[in-house]
Amino acid sequence: MRCNIRTSHVNSTIVSVTMSEANPLHQALMLMQQQAFTSAQAICQQLLAQSPNDFNARHLLGVIKLHAGKPLLACKELKIAAALPVAPKYRAQALSNLSLALQQRERIEEALQAIEQALALMPDEQAFHLNRLNLLESLERWQSIEDAVANFPLLNELPDAQYPLARAARKRGEIDTALKRLDSVSSIADMAPEALSERALLLVLCGREEQLLRESEALDASELQALADYMAEEGEGTAAQLLYRELLRRHPEHAGARHMIDAAEGHIEAGAPAAYVRDLYDSHAESFEQQLVGRLGYRAPELLVERLLQLLPPRLGRVADLGCGSGLLGRALRQRFAIEQLHGCDLSAGMLEQARRQGGYDQLSHEELLSWLARQSALQLICATDVLIYIGDLQPVMRAVASALGAEGLFAFSVEASPGELRLCSSGRYQHSEDHVYQRAMEAGLKVLSCERFPLRQEQGKMVTGLMVICRLSASSDSEA
Repeated sequence: MRCNIRTSHVNSTIVSVTMSEANPLHQALMLMQQQAFTSAQAICQQLLAQSPNDFNARHLLGVIKLHAGKPLLACKELKIAAALPVAPKYRAQALSNLSLALQQRERIEEALQAIEQALALMPDEQAFHLNRLNLLESLERWQSIEDAVANFPLLNELPDAQYPLARAARKRGEIDTALKRLDSVSSIADMAPEALSERALLLVLCGREEQLLRESEALDASELQALADYMAEEGEGTAAQLLYRELLRRHPEHAGARHMIDAAEGHIEAGAPAAYVRDLYDSHAESFEQQLVGRLGYRAPELLVERLLQLLPPRLGRVADLGCGSGLLGRALRQRFAIEQLHGCDLSAGMLEQARRQGGYDQLSHEELLSWLARQSALQLICATDVLIYIGDLQPVMRAVASALGAEGLFAFSVEASPGELRLCSSGRYQHSEDHVYQRAMEAGLKVLSCERFPLRQEQGKMVTGLMVICRLSASSDSEA
């Protein structure tokens, strides 16, 4: 009997089998559930060596690789499985799991195509509709979400559908409807974090601030900040400020709340507090790449590497990635250059763990970038994508970079572009002007080779403009150092 592997909602798989326990695939399935992935894969591979077109073995091998955190290899196996001549329902299951693997690779559009192919084969499968709904929410396709409910009304009754449906209703201006959706499905204690954050925002938008403050009394500082950060990320600054101020009232030394209040009031400090940046990225580590790349269209690492290919030889010596995050830039560099040593540093332990899992770095350091740079020398290339947005005046960074570079070394980075002077935005991020970049580079002995505007990322349906900058350390500056 065929192996029945199904998906529930986005980011999870359900595997059920109705086969004899003596069947090798049953053994492989049990091993996968025990996270003995190598042994589970070996069983599938042995079966495929005898019969390459064994759908059950191919499909399960793809799911095992997906659970093992190898989405690229999972995609390869699941694409093969989905192309085999099997009954439509089994092909649909392979396509659904392929959609999950593509999501892990931040290939959201392709994931949507895969789940829609699965739905064409099994149009009544609730789990597929939920996966599609979550993908549409990730892509902010609000009209498509409305159409999805009209085509499959059962979504109105499924608890797992209520968060994306509520967010879509809010985006259409239907605040009361959105709040009713969330309040109808579960108690506050049972809500997922994103649904709880959405509900908090809706309470403020409905003018029920006092209710929200009463309900939030039991929350600790990190939970209250998560609600405020969600509101800020959704572009609802006034609502976010209500909670940041409440957070600061309860915890007067809270660095994150103080920073966001300063941002709203336009008070420019030297940079965002390290604790704020660390906590922000720790809280987003698991979903960082899916959100930034898949949802917000972030391509700065790829674009920067394309520019560097025009300036650097194919083989590089020592390279540093400041604020390396989950390793997007490091992987992009490794794909295009042969690098002797690639070093990454970041404040967030959660992001560094993601970079470690993805691979590509020779060394990863849990450290603030200025402290790390102070111990470096003779670097051929230093990069910093989307990290200097949390630093105001770039003078200390430029000087530290100049001291750490070797002769003719390059400093390549991206920042958000300011329409005027240096400013701290309500998002909590800094925007830098071209004049500021040129002035601070010159003072540090760095020559700006290029400073160009480019589409950095989506934010609230609009593209944020960035500056992509490449500087070179002059020979005279290097000799003086």
